[in-house]
Amino acid sequence: MAEEPISFAELLWKLPLFDDLFLSMQGQNLMLVDMYLRDLERDLLRELIEIERTPFPATLIVSALSQMWIFAVYELLRTWRQRVKDLKRDAQKPVVQQAGHSKLAGMYYQDQLAHLRRKPAYAKEMDRAVNLTDPLFKRIEALRMNLAKHEVPKLHGVPAMAPGYGRIDGMTGSISWQVDLGNNLIDLVSRRSLADQLKTLVVRKSVDRAARKKKAKVKR
Repeated sequence: MAEEPISFAELLWKLPLFDDLFLSMQGQNLMLVDMYLRDLERDLLRELIEIERTPFPATLIVSALSQMWIFAVYELLRTWRQRVKDLKRDAQKPVVQQAGHSKLAGMYYQDQLAHLRRKPAYAKEMDRAVNLTDPLFKRIEALRMNLAKHEVPKLHGVPAMAPGYGRIDGMTGSISWQVDLGNNLIDLVSRRSLADQLKTLVVRKSVDRAARKKKAKVKR
Protein backbone atom coordinates (compact mmCIF):
# COMPACT_ATOMS: atom_id res chain seq x y z
CA MET A 1 0.00 0.00 0.00
CA ALA A 2 1.40 3.39 -1.02
CA GLU A 3 2.05 5.86 1.77
CA GLU A 4 -0.18 8.91 2.00
CA PRO A 5 1.83 11.93 0.83
CA ILE A 6 2.95 14.18 3.64
CA SER A 7 1.97 17.84 3.44
CA PHE A 8 4.39 20.68 3.94
CA ALA A 9 2.45 21.69 7.06
CA GLU A 10 3.53 18.38 8.57
CA LEU A 11 7.20 19.18 8.12
CA LEU A 12 7.03 21.43 11.17
CA TRP A 13 8.53 19.86 14.27
CA LYS A 14 6.43 19.99 17.42
CA LEU A 15 9.32 19.90 19.91
CA PRO A 16 9.86 22.92 22.17
CA LEU A 17 12.20 25.61 20.78
CA PHE A 18 11.36 24.88 17.15
CA ASP A 19 9.78 28.31 16.96
CA ASP A 20 13.40 29.18 16.08
CA LEU A 21 13.24 29.69 12.31
CA PHE A 22 16.65 28.16 11.72
CA LEU A 23 16.05 25.02 13.77
CA SER A 24 12.72 24.67 11.98
CA MET A 25 14.42 24.98 8.56
CA GLN A 26 16.81 22.15 9.47
CA GLY A 27 13.91 20.00 10.63
CA GLN A 28 12.04 20.61 7.37
CA ASN A 29 15.14 19.74 5.36
CA LEU A 30 15.44 16.40 7.15
CA MET A 31 11.82 15.51 6.43
CA LEU A 32 12.15 16.51 2.78
CA VAL A 33 15.25 14.35 2.33
CA ASP A 34 13.42 11.51 4.09
CA MET A 35 10.61 11.77 1.53
CA TYR A 36 13.15 11.65 -1.30
CA LEU A 37 14.95 8.67 0.25
CA ARG A 38 11.71 6.74 0.64
CA ASP A 39 11.19 6.97 -3.12
CA LEU A 40 14.75 5.77 -3.74
CA GLU A 41 14.28 2.93 -1.26
CA ARG A 42 11.10 1.75 -2.97
CA ASP A 43 12.88 1.82 -6.35
CA LEU A 44 15.83 -0.06 -4.89
CA LEU A 45 13.61 -2.81 -3.46
CA ARG A 46 11.74 -3.10 -6.76
CA GLU A 47 15.01 -3.50 -8.68
CA LEU A 48 16.33 -6.01 -6.14
CA ILE A 49 13.25 -8.17 -6.63
CA GLU A 50 13.31 -7.85 -10.43
CA ILE A 51 16.95 -8.80 -11.01
CA GLU A 52 17.23 -11.12 -7.97
CA ARG A 53 20.63 -9.76 -6.96
CA THR A 54 22.01 -6.62 -5.35
CA PRO A 55 21.77 -3.65 -7.75
CA PHE A 56 25.10 -2.12 -6.80
CA PRO A 57 24.90 1.38 -8.37
CA ALA A 58 21.51 2.09 -6.80
CA THR A 59 22.54 0.51 -3.50
CA LEU A 60 25.65 2.68 -3.27
CA ILE A 61 23.61 5.86 -3.81
CA VAL A 62 20.94 4.95 -1.26
CA SER A 63 23.57 3.84 1.26
CA ALA A 64 25.58 7.05 0.89
CA LEU A 65 22.54 9.33 1.20
CA SER A 66 21.24 7.31 4.14
CA GLN A 67 24.49 7.83 6.04
CA MET A 68 24.41 11.57 5.34
CA TRP A 69 20.81 11.69 6.58
CA ILE A 70 21.80 9.96 9.82
CA PHE A 71 24.59 12.48 10.39
CA ALA A 72 22.19 15.38 9.80
CA VAL A 73 19.56 13.99 12.19
CA TYR A 74 22.17 13.47 14.87
CA GLU A 75 23.52 17.02 14.54
CA LEU A 76 20.09 18.63 14.72
CA LEU A 77 19.02 16.62 17.77
CA ARG A 78 22.38 17.28 19.44
CA THR A 79 22.06 21.01 18.77
CA TRP A 80 18.51 21.08 20.13
CA ARG A 81 19.45 19.15 23.28
CA GLN A 82 22.35 21.52 23.89
CA ARG A 83 20.01 24.48 23.45
CA VAL A 84 17.78 23.08 26.20
CA LYS A 85 20.79 22.79 28.56
CA ASP A 86 22.06 26.27 27.73
CA LEU A 87 18.66 27.91 28.25
CA LYS A 88 18.10 26.23 31.61
CA ARG A 89 21.59 27.26 32.72
CA ASP A 90 21.28 30.87 31.55
CA ALA A 91 17.82 31.24 33.06
CA GLN A 92 19.43 30.90 36.48
CA LYS A 93 21.85 33.78 35.82
CA PRO A 94 21.18 37.50 36.34
CA VAL A 95 19.68 39.31 33.37
CA VAL A 96 22.39 41.18 31.44
CA GLN A 97 22.23 43.40 28.40
CA GLN A 98 23.29 41.54 25.27
CA ALA A 99 25.53 43.46 22.91
CA GLY A 100 27.50 42.85 19.76
CA HIS A 101 24.84 40.76 17.97
CA SER A 102 23.16 41.47 14.68
CA LYS A 103 19.35 41.57 14.64
CA LEU A 104 19.23 37.88 13.73
CA ALA A 105 22.18 36.37 15.61
CA GLY A 106 20.92 35.09 18.93
CA MET A 107 17.47 36.65 18.45
CA TYR A 108 15.51 33.44 18.92
CA TYR A 109 17.68 32.32 21.82
CA GLN A 110 17.07 35.56 23.69
CA ASP A 111 13.31 35.33 23.09
CA GLN A 112 13.27 31.76 24.35
CA LEU A 113 15.36 32.69 27.36
CA ALA A 114 12.99 35.53 28.22
CA HIS A 115 10.03 33.16 27.91
CA LEU A 116 11.68 30.64 30.21
CA ARG A 117 12.37 33.33 32.81
CA ARG A 118 8.73 34.44 32.70
CA LYS A 119 7.44 30.86 32.87
CA PRO A 120 9.91 28.60 34.73
CA ALA A 121 7.50 25.65 34.23
CA TYR A 122 8.55 25.71 30.57
CA ALA A 123 11.72 23.92 31.69
CA LYS A 124 9.62 20.88 32.58
CA GLU A 125 8.08 20.86 29.11
CA MET A 126 11.56 20.88 27.60
CA ASP A 127 12.68 18.10 29.93
CA ARG A 128 9.69 15.97 28.94
CA ALA A 129 10.54 16.41 25.28
CA VAL A 130 14.18 15.47 25.86
CA ASN A 131 13.15 12.37 27.80
CA LEU A 132 10.67 11.41 25.07
CA THR A 133 13.30 11.57 22.34
CA ASP A 134 16.19 10.22 24.41
CA PRO A 135 15.90 6.51 23.39
CA LEU A 136 15.83 7.46 19.71
CA PHE A 137 18.72 9.90 20.11
CA LYS A 138 20.87 7.26 21.81
CA ARG A 139 20.29 4.79 18.97
CA ILE A 140 21.18 7.43 16.39
CA GLU A 141 24.20 8.51 18.44
CA ALA A 142 25.51 4.92 18.59
CA LEU A 143 24.95 4.42 14.86
CA ARG A 144 26.68 7.71 14.11
CA MET A 145 29.72 6.61 16.15
CA ASN A 146 29.95 3.43 14.07
CA LEU A 147 29.46 5.22 10.75
CA ALA A 148 31.47 8.41 11.27
CA LYS A 149 34.05 7.54 13.92
CA HIS A 150 34.37 3.82 13.15
CA GLU A 151 34.32 3.30 16.91
CA VAL A 152 32.16 1.56 19.49
CA PRO A 153 30.16 4.20 21.39
CA LYS A 154 31.43 5.08 24.86
CA LEU A 155 34.60 3.04 24.25
CA HIS A 156 37.10 5.52 22.83
CA GLY A 157 39.54 3.95 20.40
CA VAL A 158 37.77 0.58 20.24
CA PRO A 159 37.11 -0.12 16.53
CA ALA A 160 33.56 -0.97 15.51
CA MET A 161 32.72 -4.11 13.57
CA ALA A 162 32.33 -3.42 9.82
CA PRO A 163 31.60 0.31 10.21
CA GLY A 164 29.52 1.74 7.38
CA TYR A 165 28.51 -1.63 5.97
CA GLY A 166 24.76 -1.81 5.41
CA ARG A 167 22.34 -4.22 3.81
CA ILE A 168 19.03 -3.77 2.03
CA ASP A 169 15.96 -4.28 4.19
CA GLY A 170 13.86 -6.83 2.32
CA MET A 171 10.60 -5.19 3.42
CA THR A 172 11.27 -1.52 2.70
CA GLY A 173 14.42 -1.22 0.60
CA SER A 174 15.93 0.89 3.37
CA ILE A 175 19.56 0.42 4.35
CA SER A 176 20.01 -1.38 7.68
CA TRP A 177 23.14 -1.56 9.78
CA GLN A 178 24.47 -3.80 12.53
CA VAL A 179 25.51 -1.31 15.19
CA ASP A 180 28.37 -2.54 17.35
CA LEU A 181 27.62 -1.52 20.96
CA GLY A 182 30.55 -3.40 22.49
CA ASN A 183 30.51 -6.33 24.92
CA ASN A 184 29.13 -8.57 22.14
CA LEU A 185 25.97 -6.43 21.88
CA ILE A 186 24.57 -5.60 18.44
CA ASP A 187 21.67 -3.32 17.54
CA LEU A 188 20.07 -3.88 14.13
CA VAL A 189 18.90 -0.50 12.86
CA SER A 190 17.33 0.51 9.55
CA ARG A 191 17.15 4.08 8.32
CA ARG A 192 13.43 3.73 7.72
CA SER A 193 12.72 2.58 11.27
CA LEU A 194 14.57 5.61 12.65
CA ALA A 195 12.73 7.94 10.27
CA ASP A 196 9.34 6.47 11.19
CA GLN A 197 10.07 6.84 14.88
CA LEU A 198 11.31 10.39 14.35
CA LYS A 199 8.12 11.33 12.49
CA THR A 200 5.98 9.87 15.27
CA LEU A 201 7.81 11.84 17.94
CA VAL A 202 8.46 15.19 16.36
CA VAL A 203 6.44 15.85 13.20
CA ARG A 204 3.28 17.88 13.59
CA LYS A 205 0.20 16.09 12.29
CA SER A 206 -2.04 18.29 10.20
CA VAL A 207 -5.70 18.81 11.07
CA ASP A 208 -6.62 18.12 7.45
CA ARG A 209 -5.15 14.62 7.54
CA ALA A 210 -6.96 13.77 10.78
CA ALA A 211 -10.21 15.03 9.26
CA ARG A 212 -9.71 12.94 6.10
CA LYS A 213 -9.13 9.79 8.14
CA LYS A 214 -12.21 10.45 10.26
CA LYS A 215 -14.30 11.03 7.14
CA ALA A 216 -13.02 7.79 5.55
CA LYS A 217 -14.04 5.78 8.65
CA VAL A 218 -17.56 7.26 8.53
CA LYS A 219 -17.96 6.24 4.85
CA ARG A 220 -17.10 2.64 5.70
